[in-house]
Amino acid sequence: MKTCRVDDNLVRELSALSNKLNTLSPAWVRSEEEREEIQHQRETLQAEIKHHRSKGHEGKPCPSFNLRRAGFYPSR
Repeated sequence: MKTCRVDDNLVRELSALSNKLNTLSPAWVRSEEEREEIQHQRETLQAEIKHHRSKGHEGKPCPSFNLRRAGFYPSR
């Protein structure tokens, strides 16, 4: 089965940002702006992933996501 590197890379990047945000202690963050910037990056990536999965292959849905959704291989 074919996987999509673009989708894999976007999901990996989102996961790393989510982990970073989840491990940030308010005591470690110099300002709320840093936390907000990471949250903004996460939201941007989520929108990019959603767009890629729906129309990222020449206007067609990502086959990798469709296979995962159908249960052919596990999600991350």
